[in-house]
Amino acid sequence: MNRYKNLRRFAALLILILISAVLPYRDAYSDDSNAAQFHRAKEEFVKGYTYFNSMNYLAAAEYFRKALSLYPDYFTAREYLARSYRLAGYSEESRTEWELLSKDSDTPAVKNKIDVLNARAAGISEKSGNEFFESQKIISSEMGRYKFDYPLDLVVDNEKNIYVTSFSLGKLVKLNPDCEGISEKSFAMDSKLYGIDFRANHLVITDFALDCVYIADTDLKLKKTIGSRGDKDGLFHGPEGITFDTRGYFYVADSGNNRIQKFSPEGKFILSFGTVGKYEGELTNPSGVAVSGDKVYVTDTGNNRIAVFDDSGNFVENFSVEGLKIPKAIRSRNGNLVISDERSGICMYDIETKESVFFREWDDGKGSFSRVTSALYDRDGFLYALDHSRQTIFVFSPLASRYSNLDVEIQSVDIKKYPLVAYYLSVRDRSGRPVYGLTPNDFEVTEDGARIRHQYINYLRDREKSVSMTIAVDRSLAAKPHAKEVAWASDFILKKLHKNDSVKVLGFNSDYWIGNNFDWSRRRALKALESGNYASGKAVGRTLYGAISDIAQKLNRRAVILVTDGSVDDDSFRQYSEDRIIDCAREHFVPVFIISFKAADRSLERIARETGGGVIRASSVNALKSLYDRVKNSEEYRYVLVYRSFKTDDFADWWSDVTVKVNMKGVSGVEWCGYFVPRLSTETHRSPGKLPTSNAVAPENKSSGGSSGGAAPAAGGGH
Repeated sequence: MNRYKNLRRFAALLILILISAVLPYRDAYSDDSNAAQFHRAKEEFVKGYTYFNSMNYLAAAEYFRKALSLYPDYFTAREYLARSYRLAGYSEESRTEWELLSKDSDTPAVKNKIDVLNARAAGISEKSGNEFFESQKIISSEMGRYKFDYPLDLVVDNEKNIYVTSFSLGKLVKLNPDCEGISEKSFAMDSKLYGIDFRANHLVITDFALDCVYIADTDLKLKKTIGSRGDKDGLFHGPEGITFDTRGYFYVADSGNNRIQKFSPEGKFILSFGTVGKYEGELTNPSGVAVSGDKVYVTDTGNNRIAVFDDSGNFVENFSVEGLKIPKAIRSRNGNLVISDERSGICMYDIETKESVFFREWDDGKGSFSRVTSALYDRDGFLYALDHSRQTIFVFSPLASRYSNLDVEIQSVDIKKYPLVAYYLSVRDRSGRPVYGLTPNDFEVTEDGARIRHQYINYLRDREKSVSMTIAVDRSLAAKPHAKEVAWASDFILKKLHKNDSVKVLGFNSDYWIGNNFDWSRRRALKALESGNYASGKAVGRTLYGAISDIAQKLNRRAVILVTDGSVDDDSFRQYSEDRIIDCAREHFVPVFIISFKAADRSLERIARETGGGVIRASSVNALKSLYDRVKNSEEYRYVLVYRSFKTDDFADWWSDVTVKVNMKGVSGVEWCGYFVPRLSTETHRSPGKLPTSNAVAPENKSSGGSSGGAAPAAGGGH
């Protein structure tokens, strides 16, 4: 019976695909001339598609243009031309192609492509605002063994895992981004866990009952216990809130001792400040602490105010916020304080303007807090609020995001291990910031109308960390006085190379050339760095653009490093402008670092800043020493979406339509693409293979047969 059902399903699917393949081309075959033109256009499309999947976007664009010149109504060729332009850093040209497509269709997905590019060009940032809608609710009583009765504090890590302290149960509970319990931990008998914070894969947690602080990793493994009952340095009496600063030092609200204590990242006592009272520099039962810049903000609960100190413990000021009644936890984010008040809800306070907004109810009053004891934003702008009385975690999305889609962009498709299909893609908000911590449940994949039920997305994140860098050396006459210093400055990076790393060396003046191709050998890299002819010319733009385009194909952590005297000339950006370099680098998350022997030109500073890199003076040895680690420990922003297709040899050479939807806490985005179904070999039938481990290279398309030629209608077959 199951076999009969499968045969019926297969037959129905085959009919659907045949119909979808034929209908869009009725006009193409209305006469022999049109048919011939279309087939020639299809041949050009296939060439472009192959270059696209090898991430050679400018070459791909050339073939897509040829396909359109032969058959102007080839919608998929225009879609891929628009994608190629954008991924090559040609944003204006990309927008033009999407606008041409929008004239033939009012598909929202096409409009979103245009809106995203317009927002980027205008420099519009995605702000959270102060209006929210509830997107998730996690109730302790429904979590089984992972319940967190009477919680007091929570924190969210970089992957959107949630850690919540259960005061009554004395345990720490970890939830994954899908809000499912994955681990729990009691550090000691009779614990009453209170405050928690996260930084660099470490957690710090206060124990109110046992008067100590725990340092643990994100697997909840205890690394160290600090303190015990007392009022001496490093001892506690009812510790409550706790926070890290940007350097890894942490501050504890030692409530019963009416003070704040500061510790090193290793847990060594540094200093304490505050004493009991209501005057300047005095505190009464402080319960929360946050750091913004060099200022430390304390919820002075007993005095119903916020006390401000510098990071050396010197008193700065006290201030009150109208509406606060029982302020408890406090967090900082982008120059704002998020203050949790047990009676008034959540107060968003702007440090610069001193303006405040309260959030207590939502959905026209249908939802409200009872006793909120902790609230924070994650780095994607979602608000997490902990209601102690209701024993519930609420997750809110900014209301503005409800009406703006995520930007999902396919960068290439790999079918070398077919029937495994791998899509290399990025997911961003409308302002271009990457979206973190997505899980397989956030993705919905449809292939030729059939829902794919199982997909894997964390291939890049699960790989062992490694680095690929391109070092571009300025061999202009202006840089010649620093020739002997190039290898010295670069060797701080080369000394840290491992066998799974690779470095490429380029030299440039009026043009650029390869000194040494990607290699892990320090000796060969140094040889290339120590040799090179100096001549007139300074093709900075062409060199950086070529280096970025080249290294974008690498699957590990990547960076381009320009070693220069810091100057540019009139022709440096003639062929490739600063904007084009920045757009290309940002599309592929490639930071550009400038190692400069003198003050760097403003154009170089801008490129470094806007690509997520930085300018390093060659005399700054500590900065040079840390550059390798900075790149290697950077986050992976790309996703690789992998699934097993159901197609067989009967579908070989046909174009398969694929739609990828991303839904995250009430915010969504969609991308559509496709691939030519390859013919399965006998070996592939026996062993379908694992996820590809090499760079995303061009698939071996067999598209000369009677396939639909990749001319699927725009927006996933909708027009």
